[in-house]
Amino acid sequence: MSCCFNLRAFRWAQLMIFAIEEINNDTILLPNITLGYKVYDSCATPALALRAALTILNGQEENVTLLKCDEVSSVHALIADAGSTQSIAIARTVGTFGIPVISYFSSCMCLSNKNQFPTFFRTVPSDYFQVTAFVQLVKHFGWTWVAAFGSNDDYGHLGISTFVEQVTKVGVCVAFSDFLPKVYDREKILHQVKLIKRSNVKVILVFAPEIDLSFLVEELVRQNVTGLQWLASEGWSTAALLSTAGNSETLGGTLGWAIRRSDVPGIKQFLVRLHPSKYPNNAYIKQFWEAVFHCTWTPCNDTGETGLGPSKQECTGQENLKDIHSIFTDVSQLRVSYNTYRAVYAVAHSIHNMMLCKKGQGPFTNKTCPDISNLKPWQVLHYLKEVNFTTAFGDEVRFDANGDPLAAYDLLNWQLDPNGNIKYVNVGQYDASAEPKNQLVIQEEAIVWNGGQKMIERCPVGKKIKKNQVDIKAKEKDLGDVRSGIRSSNQSAVKLVCLEQEKESELDCQFVALIVYPVLKAKLAMKLLTMTFEDELVKD
Repeated sequence: MSCCFNLRAFRWAQLMIFAIEEINNDTILLPNITLGYKVYDSCATPALALRAALTILNGQEENVTLLKCDEVSSVHALIADAGSTQSIAIARTVGTFGIPVISYFSSCMCLSNKNQFPTFFRTVPSDYFQVTAFVQLVKHFGWTWVAAFGSNDDYGHLGISTFVEQVTKVGVCVAFSDFLPKVYDREKILHQVKLIKRSNVKVILVFAPEIDLSFLVEELVRQNVTGLQWLASEGWSTAALLSTAGNSETLGGTLGWAIRRSDVPGIKQFLVRLHPSKYPNNAYIKQFWEAVFHCTWTPCNDTGETGLGPSKQECTGQENLKDIHSIFTDVSQLRVSYNTYRAVYAVAHSIHNMMLCKKGQGPFTNKTCPDISNLKPWQVLHYLKEVNFTTAFGDEVRFDANGDPLAAYDLLNWQLDPNGNIKYVNVGQYDASAEPKNQLVIQEEAIVWNGGQKMIERCPVGKKIKKNQVDIKAKEKDLGDVRSGIRSSNQSAVKLVCLEQEKESELDCQFVALIVYPVLKAKLAMKLLTMTFEDELVKD
């Protein structure tokens, strides 16, 4: 259905085609060699992603089966997938045949495991580095009371669990963590909104793609929930679906890590030349056209309705992409798109290096070189591991032993422009290859927080502890009593629970209480607080 057509993802596919055509027209890179391609839609589901991969490998449209062990696929590499769960399904299967898979957006840290995914590479950093960047960000601003949401898949589960594990080590309390429904679930969404309100949390990290977060955001906007500081993973930090004027009061001021962007000369002209008349048998192009121009190729009946429902304007083919501004033609934030571009070039440079192999000095048995006229996927895999080149835009592309690229992110801030629309403003960077003290760089004066504020009270937002303003000795004694209770207890499961001090006094940000759960001794718990957040949820 065109109403669900993902224009952003379609642009990613077009960047792959653009890169291939650019390489095929290059007289220096891969001279006299033409790259071919096929594009399949995984529909963001593991089953269809796997089916698409097997279809490509078998070179047929139907009767999808695994290759026989003695057969060699004509496909030398796969550029797939955007979602981590889809990439896991693909990489586990095609890896059996030594076929390299290069993802442009699958960031799950699990994919760095070479025992499970020996042929997997990616041009997007592992979430291990993104989690580290988030922890440093939270620590930098002194936030000590946060919450976290994740998508209900490998990307969200591993991202959130690792964040919670790491952030608690630096003294940050996590009010709650929960996972967003993949399909609309009103009861679940209402419960999550209530969690946010009852926890009094002001800083919320979300590790999820844009579509998964959209249901929660819609409800937050409907209930006019504002004043929250959102932290966005790269999955939604540049999502046009969410960064709308209608969401600005709720999401304005968002801080998010984003893949480094780049300008690609000629890509705008390439995108706007797309037209259904050039691809009459391509169903994707027709669906794309319907989504962009809000029209339909299906004629209306006498009642003014199409087979798809209420009447839409009929597509004429006279529409022009040059006349509109859409997510598809917006090339101001080429981040994931640029990763797709780099993935194609990584394969091209690997094959080019195979061409340069000198007889008797090859990397294979008896120092042989690959036969360019009869390439094998496992040969491309070998050269991919060693590929190292610099793009025309000055970016170095290479993979470490885990198939991961150099890890670097831009820190983006969602700010309102004069027209009331959200724009992404670069306010910092994170570079994992730099010295530890130089990895995180933030221009605080450039940040605009939720509500249009230029300054943020770090302590009220995250309840930063000011040790010089509280009776530390008394608190430490209470904490010691609790620890003694833990040691004397037979309970094997001990949980650290952080409670935000609701009532602020002249001492401002008070000491956050620590208790054991289940409560070991009522009198010990009562010395620190009257009711925990979890108790409050039970009563909800």
